[in-house]
Amino acid sequence: MELLKRVKEHGLNRGDCMAYHDGQTGISYKELNAYSDRIASFLLETLPGDHSPIPVYGHKHPLMIAAFLGCVKAGHAYCPIDICMPMDRVKEIIGSLNTPLVFAIVEEEKTAAESLKGEADPEGRSSSVRVVTLSELLSIATGDPKEYPAPGEEAGLGLSDTFYMIFTSGSTGKPKGVQIPYECLNHFLDWSETLVDLPAGTEPIRFLNQAPFSFDLSVMDLYTYLAMGGTLQALDKETQNNYRLLFDRIRGADPEVWVSTPSFAELCLADPSFDGKLAPHLSRFLFCGERLANATALKLLQRFPGARVLNTYGPTESTVAVTAVEVTSEMCNEKEAIPVGRVKPGSFLRIARPDGQEAAEGEKGEILILGDTVSTGYYGQEELTRKAFFEETSGSAAVRGYRTGDEGYLKDGMLFYSGRLDLQVKLHGYRIELGDIESNLLKIPNVRQACVVPSYREGKVTSLTAFIVPTELSREGKKDERKSAALIKEQLRAYLPDYMIPKKFQFLETLPMTVNGKADRKKLMETQR
Repeated sequence: MELLKRVKEHGLNRGDCMAYHDGQTGISYKELNAYSDRIASFLLETLPGDHSPIPVYGHKHPLMIAAFLGCVKAGHAYCPIDICMPMDRVKEIIGSLNTPLVFAIVEEEKTAAESLKGEADPEGRSSSVRVVTLSELLSIATGDPKEYPAPGEEAGLGLSDTFYMIFTSGSTGKPKGVQIPYECLNHFLDWSETLVDLPAGTEPIRFLNQAPFSFDLSVMDLYTYLAMGGTLQALDKETQNNYRLLFDRIRGADPEVWVSTPSFAELCLADPSFDGKLAPHLSRFLFCGERLANATALKLLQRFPGARVLNTYGPTESTVAVTAVEVTSEMCNEKEAIPVGRVKPGSFLRIARPDGQEAAEGEKGEILILGDTVSTGYYGQEELTRKAFFEETSGSAAVRGYRTGDEGYLKDGMLFYSGRLDLQVKLHGYRIELGDIESNLLKIPNVRQACVVPSYREGKVTSLTAFIVPTELSREGKKDERKSAALIKEQLRAYLPDYMIPKKFQFLETLPMTVNGKADRKKLMETQR
């Protein structure tokens, strides 16, 4: 069944159940349906005949969910933009959409309105953007239903229309708007529900949300929980940056399904109190967006003996994820990295050599994804779309495909991820995959997190620096960093040839993170000693 029809049914059958809660305020299914209907009616009245994508600017406010659904009910794709993004990037995204209206769901209404108005698109054409502030949107959502009557289904999106658009980093330095059609989202949800695999009870299943809505990982919890009639317990930025607040929130949320990047779980594991006593009903860990280290998965299995750990893989362009595997202790103890799983129904994988030919079993190459959740391309960027996406005919049907830029290999139908092809560097004549070094660093017992970056001189890589977050037991102070680095180098030689061993090691309390919860490589490169 289509997502919007499911949400409508939940509003009728379990309307008083909490749909979303951010720790301070929440929204029930009945309110979610009513609010989104009125927002849709407002858009239809304000933008008659216009189907431009609508930016929704904010950070995990309950009304953001109502705004997302209101947009699609009125026939508009929505584009989530988190307040953690630099304002220059926010303006660039809004300008590229050439949209007449923005929802700014933030408390600093005047500042937001002044910052977001009157942007220009990339071609330099000036535009006048109407900014709908939090108080105005709240008035619309909670106002008289006679003023904003519920729209008919015909006003909403068709299955082939873009449901949401998420901007990702581009190699040119400009963000790219990935368009995900409604049918792709529905196909993904049919599969993601099987990953959760929990029986529906009288009480909604509680999902934990870590990722901001501008990061596609959030789609895995945001829409899976909505499809299942669950409750999403969100963690805001302030909570995530404070252990005491974070653990109090987790304890109060008592989640059953945990969705996050591996890095976020590693941060939590640094505290010994992060275990089954903190979240006694936690039974599913779903990871995506980064490499899941063997040691991280093993610790989770040990501290949460009643939980299943699932590793998934997929880029934004393929609707969050297309492969999954349940991680076992045996996998964690293998020298090989944890696999990212078998492909979901409706999709298939191909490993391509540099010459374009299909790679043999176990041979590394670029991961190509084909199937029913592949994006239609980048908004307004036809040349980039042609480079990254392709189409093949299967029988009488056309199947979309995407060149991921990721390296991996298949073994017995299981996909193993090796890293980004664009994170390959050439040093002393050798081609080196930085992710390969990082994966092997994480096998060393006293390494909790690792990120390797190159040093450049006149455009040429001259050396590699490994930034290490050690375990609590190995933190012996600055005076012992040289000794610790020597020990790590010695252990790393068991896995890697000498030319892949980083020359420099720097030890940190934590790795700097991007707003999406990934290691910030750019910032690390700027802090090399």
